[in-house]
Amino acid sequence: MSAGNEMMKPLGPQDPDQLGRYRLLAVIGRGGMGQVLLGQGPDGRLVAVKQIHRQFTGNPEFRARFRREVLASQQVTGAYTAGVVDHDAESETPWLASEYIAGPSLQDMVDEFGPLTVSGLKLLAVGLAMALLEIHRTGLVHRDLKPSNILLTNEGPRVIDFGIARALEDDVTLTATGAVIGSPAYMSPEQAECATLTAASDVFGVGAILAMAATASSPFAAASTPQVLYNVLYSSPDTTGVPEPIRTLVQACLAKDPAARPTPEQLLDAASRIDAEPVWPVRIRRRIADYRAEAAAWADGTAAAPAAEKPKRRLPRLVVAAAAASTLVLAGIAVWGVGVDGKAVAMEDPPLALTDAEVRQLDMCELVGPEVLGELGTPVSGLDPGLVADCSISYREHTGREVRFDLTTWNSVDDVRSTQMVGSTINWMPVFGRHRESRNCSRSVLTQSGLPMALTIDATSTEGDTCPVAERALAAVVGRLAVNPPLKDYGPDSIFLLDACDLLDVSVTRAAVGDQARSRSRHGCVQSGHEGYFWLELDDAVRPDDLTTGKVRSTTMIAGREVHIDSSGTNDCTLIAMIRPTVDDRAEQVRATYYSEEPKPAACDTAATVLAPALTKLPTS
Repeated sequence: MSAGNEMMKPLGPQDPDQLGRYRLLAVIGRGGMGQVLLGQGPDGRLVAVKQIHRQFTGNPEFRARFRREVLASQQVTGAYTAGVVDHDAESETPWLASEYIAGPSLQDMVDEFGPLTVSGLKLLAVGLAMALLEIHRTGLVHRDLKPSNILLTNEGPRVIDFGIARALEDDVTLTATGAVIGSPAYMSPEQAECATLTAASDVFGVGAILAMAATASSPFAAASTPQVLYNVLYSSPDTTGVPEPIRTLVQACLAKDPAARPTPEQLLDAASRIDAEPVWPVRIRRRIADYRAEAAAWADGTAAAPAAEKPKRRLPRLVVAAAAASTLVLAGIAVWGVGVDGKAVAMEDPPLALTDAEVRQLDMCELVGPEVLGELGTPVSGLDPGLVADCSISYREHTGREVRFDLTTWNSVDDVRSTQMVGSTINWMPVFGRHRESRNCSRSVLTQSGLPMALTIDATSTEGDTCPVAERALAAVVGRLAVNPPLKDYGPDSIFLLDACDLLDVSVTRAAVGDQARSRSRHGCVQSGHEGYFWLELDDAVRPDDLTTGKVRSTTMIAGREVHIDSSGTNDCTLIAMIRPTVDDRAEQVRATYYSEEPKPAACDTAATVLAPALTKLPTS
């Protein structure tokens, strides 16, 4: 969230006077997705109420995402976190009320007053350790710990913004592919690398925050986001300016290996042993008092109008703290803040956090339709759905040039990582591409979700460099996904709602390919070992028995189903099982490919053996 010092605003004529049991007092901030209001309960307690804009609430998927975020936020309570106190996810304009914290952010205080004293660092370390204990107790990983998400009160720090937290048991991989969700300078190497996340990832974030608070600079600071990510992954953190009582603790938290980092319990124990009184510097305590005084003024009605401008006096920066405390659900709405000459500046882009189910149900054609890419030109072709994972369309730019866009998720994460970062980012995610300039240009990001997914747009034209427009198109797609992903209604019996890896029998697959590594995608699973690999794909394509394709396939029976032999060789075999017709000559189908490192004349027999358990778990046509 951006820093600022502009005061809250009176309610406007379109603002509600009351939401639920809360009387509304002022507008903390407005943004593209909603607004944040200061409210007061019947008992006099102040709350920050986030209300979603009406235009986002007509979509059932958006409401479902809102409900999930509310539930995740409600799990976390405690003295060192900001909790949800009430909500109504079913109202015409859903809202959520969180505990109002009258205190500045750590980022603001370091920017204004410089590094903390050892006493302040001890209070910060103890409070953050206590917060992690509470967060991890609920089974969540925060994933976005950073100085602007830490508010300072007289009692200690408060951790806010659980909008992108994930439950360990619900999202096993918790990947932050490439860039991810979170802030590059404070994310762990495993988060930047798309590896499995554990509670140790948050510990790394605490180490980076402590280093920043001690030196006023991130230990991985660099001139560009890609360089920051490189430093997180491969460079030793710069802790030279961290005072010695804190430095050893910071270095332990910043270990590249998650297993080498202290647990929150060990962090708390080490922080408690620091020889200093845990207290904020006097200037910060005075600033906290300013925040509390202004909150009280709004509560008693003496701050109903904006205060007269007083040059040379810095007003309390309540906007950032209050708006931050209220963004437990959505981390992406723009709020009033103060930039140069008092101009409002926006928060960072909304994080891209998709559930496994959302990834599987994405409507790829809607993502490249005029509602998303319309600013790039006028459509000159219809939407062309290819496989279930891609879609194409052509647009004519205002210059007259025609550009074809192909959006796909078929590229593997490893393949995209093998290309170069082009030096730009989208929603904090580095952009990858094989060419700097080309008439056929590809741009990719590795998106954040339980299912690792490479999102790629290819832009093709007969003239000129298409790399800039490919990146613009990709940014528009990511922006739509971050706010309200378009989902297909496949129906309850569709195979596209299934996890392809869950269909396979691990012991049967191991016997075919050897000790194996598993790779999951939106609608596929690859089990690879030292003897070969087995690839199971869920697809929507032309029926395998359609003779108009010119290919006649022989058939066999596997697990009581008719299966078409698409190809066979000395080392490989591909089988196709049609599950159910969809539209025209297409059908949902399962494609299984087996490959052996050594010649295996009976490759199709092995493929059938591995495929059989999967077929028994699929719906009947």
